[in-house]
Amino acid sequence: MTAVGLDLAGLRVCVTGAATGIGREVARQFVAAGARVVLADLSAQVATTATEIGALAAEQGDVSAEGDAVRLVDAAAARLGGLDCLVNVAGVQIVNALTDTTAADWDRLMAVNLRGPFLTCRAAVPHLRASPRGSIINTASVSGQRGGPGSTAYSASKGGLIAFGTALALELAPDGITVNTVCPGWVDTGFNAPVIGLMGGVEAHAKAVREGVPLGRQGTTGDIAPTYLFLASPGARYITAKAIGVDGGIYN
Repeated sequence: MTAVGLDLAGLRVCVTGAATGIGREVARQFVAAGARVVLADLSAQVATTATEIGALAAEQGDVSAEGDAVRLVDAAAARLGGLDCLVNVAGVQIVNALTDTTAADWDRLMAVNLRGPFLTCRAAVPHLRASPRGSIINTASVSGQRGGPGSTAYSASKGGLIAFGTALALELAPDGITVNTVCPGWVDTGFNAPVIGLMGGVEAHAKAVREGVPLGRQGTTGDIAPTYLFLASPGARYITAKAIGVDGGIYN
């Protein structure tokens, strides 16, 4: 059992972006809840993470590359004997004023944050159709819901992912596959280092969190992960096509 009291014994799960940060904690909590989990990440660290958290296996590859994305999902399904849940956490963050954002920056954000989930979801659907409890959980951001200065390209990638998830949920509903999108707010990981720098540093960021987050603090990866487990659980079978903020009340 996990801290949120969910028993997911035997659930077959693939988590992308699982080497560090939110993805690592999501995978760890799935394992703790009894799920059988395969990790995927671009970083070679994913193998170490898999060992540390007790995951079944790790696969290394780039979700934005079509061949890698298909291989990662198919390999996970083969190791697990099928697939019940795809969790897309892999992502990148590049922040800058629009006039300082290069076409290469834009393309990189769209490739990882939007093309990647498209490719992995497309590869996963045939496997999920064979499952009696298929689900997809994508990871966007509060930036995809309302954006902010310096995050035009990043917000566009995450906003596109929210729209993609909604459309895919409606497409897959006849198959009984749910699709939802988790939208984290400020989370205490290295992922936010670029935007903290753009804001003027740690003190400026801390002030913004105190004044802008109703709960008065950043979230931890442990705050974010339980939502993924719930969305993959039997109790969430009637929840689909939703973008769910886990943000301390930022977006209201």
